[in-house]
Amino acid sequence: MLALQEKIDKFAISLSFLCALHCAVLPSLWVLIPSFVTLGFDSELIHWWMLAIVIPVSSIALMSGTRKHGNYMLLFMGFIGLLVLASAVILGEDFLGESGEKLVTVFGSAIVAIAHFRNYRFCRNTDCSCHNN
Repeated sequence: MLALQEKIDKFAISLSFLCALHCAVLPSLWVLIPSFVTLGFDSELIHWWMLAIVIPVSSIALMSGTRKHGNYMLLFMGFIGLLVLASAVILGEDFLGESGEKLVTVFGSAIVAIAHFRNYRFCRNTDCSCHNN
């Protein structure tokens, strides 16, 4: 069975990918399938809900990994990515514009995903007990 740390890192990477996918694919679905809009995924509320899930999951995974292997750069990198994501949601389309909001969200998601991937790889390479080999 996979260790909890590995599961959380993988889940956090998936959430980052979901954020980026939401920004990149959702507008295309509105054009291709107009009834998709009725599902309510265009609401700004979904951005707040996603952020409410991403921040604690990422924070737990990154802090847990840092506690086990001491690579504080990964923690710093992940928190920078989370700040970028949060700024996209807080500033929103009104301040950043539609393209700017998407760009900032995708950029923040990429930073968070890279931090988790490196956390995962660092554990594997250092043979710590937080991931199964």
